[in-house]
Amino acid sequence: MPRNDLAKPLGYAIALAGMALLLTAQGYSATEPASLQKIEDAFKSGRISYSEKLFDEAKAFFAPQDLPADLKSSTPSIIKSGTALVMQIREQWARFTPSQQAVLSAYLNPPYKQFSYDSPDGYFTIHYDLTGSEAVPPQDGNANGVPDYVERIGQYCDSSRACILGNLGYLPPPIDTTMGGDDKYDVYLESIFGYGMTVPEHPGDSVWNDYTSYIAISCRMDFGIYSNDDPDGDTIGAQKVTCAHEYFHAVQLAYNNNLTEYRWLMEASSTWMEEVAYPEVNDNHNYLPYFFSYPYQKLTSTGTYHEYGAFVWPAYLQLKYGALVLRKTWEACRYNTAAAALDSALAGYGTDVAHTFPEFTIWNYYTGSRAGFEMYYPEAADYPQPAVDQAFATLEHESVHPVTGPDGLGCNYVEFLVDSTARGILDIILDGSDLVRWGMASVASGTAGDTVKTVVSALNENLHIFQPFIEDYDLVVVVPAVVSPYVTGNVYALSCHVLPHGDANYDRVANLADAVYLVAYVFRGGPAPRPMLSSGDANCDGSVNLADAVGIINYVFNGGAEPCAER
Repeated sequence: MPRNDLAKPLGYAIALAGMALLLTAQGYSATEPASLQKIEDAFKSGRISYSEKLFDEAKAFFAPQDLPADLKSSTPSIIKSGTALVMQIREQWARFTPSQQAVLSAYLNPPYKQFSYDSPDGYFTIHYDLTGSEAVPPQDGNANGVPDYVERIGQYCDSSRACILGNLGYLPPPIDTTMGGDDKYDVYLESIFGYGMTVPEHPGDSVWNDYTSYIAISCRMDFGIYSNDDPDGDTIGAQKVTCAHEYFHAVQLAYNNNLTEYRWLMEASSTWMEEVAYPEVNDNHNYLPYFFSYPYQKLTSTGTYHEYGAFVWPAYLQLKYGALVLRKTWEACRYNTAAAALDSALAGYGTDVAHTFPEFTIWNYYTGSRAGFEMYYPEAADYPQPAVDQAFATLEHESVHPVTGPDGLGCNYVEFLVDSTARGILDIILDGSDLVRWGMASVASGTAGDTVKTVVSALNENLHIFQPFIEDYDLVVVVPAVVSPYVTGNVYALSCHVLPHGDANYDRVANLADAVYLVAYVFRGGPAPRPMLSSGDANCDGSVNLADAVGIINYVFNGGAEPCAER
């Protein structure tokens, strides 16, 4: 029987509890749904249309005081980045009424600001106010007439640019000199209910779909930012990661302005870029529960912060293959879909998404308390562990079906305790839906260490993983994974069977037929033991010969020791 049939509700509870703790720590009530949740609920119930949903989300980001009374909330709707919302608004522009378009234009057009400041390296102009509703904090420690808040933004934009362009070799964002008047990139400090946003403006001059843009960053960061690990405090940490996150959005627009295809990849890779540029901050850790609590959701999911927590995907790619693989991905995005671009970039390393995804699920398994086995992610101990779909107190099962079937590029984690009587080779079989392509990973854990295996299907075939000497392990975790995109809620049947030592003919018992099989193999050139040569090693001496057949005959007819009893 399953030890935990509440895996799916538990995953939701983990994510909701994480949000509640974050909001409570910041002094907000977590009892009332946030405005964004109220807006989403109104849309799902049919009370508002999609364009009205976007319009209300824009209000929640730019002017929450203007929301209808039933959508207002005392619980903040913290938006990591408004970039995706802005791009959705632009994509759906024709669906808004003239009055809505007027309001949205006021939100999205670069605002007039009282002052400007050029960053130390001269690549950015920071526009800001000293009075009014969008005034920046006035502190000016060096008494040079420019508030410290503004100077820090300039410094962090410069260092982000040096990291992304100088160290990593990305294309610079196209500059619209007709709008800004010079070749500096414009950053506006505004009163927004979020960290920042990058706003596409005009087509660039390349043959692909590049766009000029400007960045807006919160002028105060006083809306309830998440806590982080920056030694100089949460506000400074938020400033740092916002500059890195939004500037990388601007860089992405140098390659492609296609929201529909790239929204999840844009947010996941920008959130990862925070780690690359400012590894001390760890603001992105706040979004990990929205990914790890729902491993069955497709990698490309957007909404409820999933795409921000999915920064572990570009993290995995960069840590596994090097920083160039992500740049190659964005270079391929100029002419390909996101999925094709990832495969194109990985082809240079002799692999593709389908073959890397099962290993990615293993990286995600070794997080939290499991990180001590092997540190896949450098900060794996600080990451949450992925939610388990089912857990069983016994090892052998004929047909296990998922509680929540995985989406395309999603997976389940299924745990099996190893019975004390289990001896031999564990045969794990995945029979998945023919509508998608499948992969499977397994982790066998024991006192002497862990053994990890992965397989990927070629066509619509059952997948097998064989784990020899299962008696050396205490726990087996099997990870069925859909390695093709798009299709949701896929079904499968998972089975686990122990092949006893000496089962040379692969019929799940050790008997006289196996002795006959071995004699034919040793003396007559018959087929080798199945499913692997070691299946016929009945005395576990590392070789397959006549002694194994003799041992089986002695066990069957003379009451001798069972195969490998003295191992």
